[in-house]
Amino acid sequence: MGVDRKLVKFPSLLLAALPMISCATASAPPPADVAESIRTRTGANVRLGGAESPAIPAGVQVDDGLSRDEAVAIALWNNAAFQVSASQLGFARADLADAGIISNPVLSLLFPWGPKQLEWTLRWPAEVLWERPKRVAAAKLSADASAQSLVQSGLDLVLAVRLAYADLALAIDRQRLAEEAATTLQRIDTLTQSRLAAGDIAELDARAARVDAVRSALDFERAVHDVTIARERLRLLLGLGADDRSLERLQASADPERCGEPPDLMKRALAARPDLRAAELTVEAAGARLGWERSRILTLTAVLDANGEGKEGFEMGPGIDVSIPLFNRNQGGRLRGEAELQRASAVYVSLQRQVGLDVREASTLFDQARGSRVAWGERIVTPLRTNLADAEKSYSAGESSYLFVLENSRRLIEARLRERELAADEQRAQARIERASGTACRPATGVMR
Repeated sequence: MGVDRKLVKFPSLLLAALPMISCATASAPPPADVAESIRTRTGANVRLGGAESPAIPAGVQVDDGLSRDEAVAIALWNNAAFQVSASQLGFARADLADAGIISNPVLSLLFPWGPKQLEWTLRWPAEVLWERPKRVAAAKLSADASAQSLVQSGLDLVLAVRLAYADLALAIDRQRLAEEAATTLQRIDTLTQSRLAAGDIAELDARAARVDAVRSALDFERAVHDVTIARERLRLLLGLGADDRSLERLQASADPERCGEPPDLMKRALAARPDLRAAELTVEAAGARLGWERSRILTLTAVLDANGEGKEGFEMGPGIDVSIPLFNRNQGGRLRGEAELQRASAVYVSLQRQVGLDVREASTLFDQARGSRVAWGERIVTPLRTNLADAEKSYSAGESSYLFVLENSRRLIEARLRERELAADEQRAQARIERASGTACRPATGVMR
């Protein structure tokens, strides 16, 4: 039998080459790149894909009180919901691996039996040669978009932690001021009852003082519970256990910074927002996927047929199976690809407008909170401090009663509480500016005593 050795070796060469072709697949962004992107934006290390127990990351010292940046670092290291988001990166990498896989060839073998000769056929879907690059490109863009979405999830977690940290710090200060107010009103009530017993005031005035004292005591009790609730909410975000004492003491944040004017913030946001970049990549991926769907009109299968007893002995020859696209031209796939591209483009435009709203709204809230805090301090708190000092001097000189001092002290405490609430609004607005612009501006911190 005259057998062409090159033809005999062809099947084995084809089988040996296919695994090497299938390995030439684009790689998805590794978790280290995502972690580095978050670290660059926040200054905190990130743990991705870890199943370890909650812990304090290296470099974080909570003995002198927990700062806002340290809270962010702990959350990015431990937060369970963020780890759930991180798992999406693994799915994207798996989809990219599937996109690069080449279909296995199919070997059909007919055994010789009686007069039946040995026959075998090797079939391989050759359309993968032009479909696979488009399929891989679409999957690679989708994986990149998933990585950017994960970075955005990290920034969203940072915003949530900073808001919760501001809420806890405000709750602690509100509890302290509520305790001062309750003590002051209790002393006013005691003096009022003494004046009632001496016949200096009517029962109506004494009853009002008693009601104010009881109300302030109830407000203090509520403030104690508010601290517990705020602490537990922050504890959940940080992923710490119920017995962890890291949240017992906080550091006082310095006055927040505006980080820039809205036009500059908008430019930074368009360049730095991960969710906007993810939307861009999604549009590109939808376009690549549409190109893949358009290439799926023709199905071509390479065939290698052989038989053991031809006219000249062993025979083997190539061939093809081609689908004739008369009815099925992948109409559904192409329409789906066009709809996906249209939707991704609309999402991108909508997100661009949302970025503009986020920047302008956060900047306006910051200006509003800062203006209100400064005005409140200058026009209300400062005069009330002066009034209290004058009342104390008047009492020391014997020109007024101690009740007059307590009344001025009560007014000052209430004004200080409102000033602290405005300061918390300012800190929240700064956190929203950082999230809106996709970049951070972190002030220095001092220790809260």
